[in-house]
Amino acid sequence: MSFRIIQLEELEVSLNEDSGNISMSFKDAFIKKTMDDAEEKTLWVQSGSIELRNAKEQNNFSLKNDKISFISISYDFYTYKNILILPFLKKGGVLVDLKLENINKIINIQCDEVEILLEGDPKYVKHIKKTE
Repeated sequence: MSFRIIQLEELEVSLNEDSGNISMSFKDAFIKKTMDDAEEKTLWVQSGSIELRNAKEQNNFSLKNDKISFISISYDFYTYKNILILPFLKKGGVLVDLKLENINKIINIQCDEVEILLEGDPKYVKHIKKTE
């Protein structure tokens, strides 16, 4: 089965809040692609955003550009940590725990929806050997 995984840890994001929605825009996130019957995985980069819709922050924090140190997205009884399988869209009670490099505390956000939106076409980086 083919699938793509986006790496969120150490990703530089530009945060923006508008009408209760938080958008974390990013450039060149690493995406690993696994294809059916392929010997090796491939590494790609693509820009886009993490959209948190109807977000309610548990902690007040000022939005600014930063780097994700850790992100955990909990939905139903699943918890995704630092990586997500694409495409990613979850609706309903979603809890996001976010640690940014320049903020000393974990930011807790409840939202009604989380979606990863990708822009343009992915750019090939390299093949990943089984030993990597």
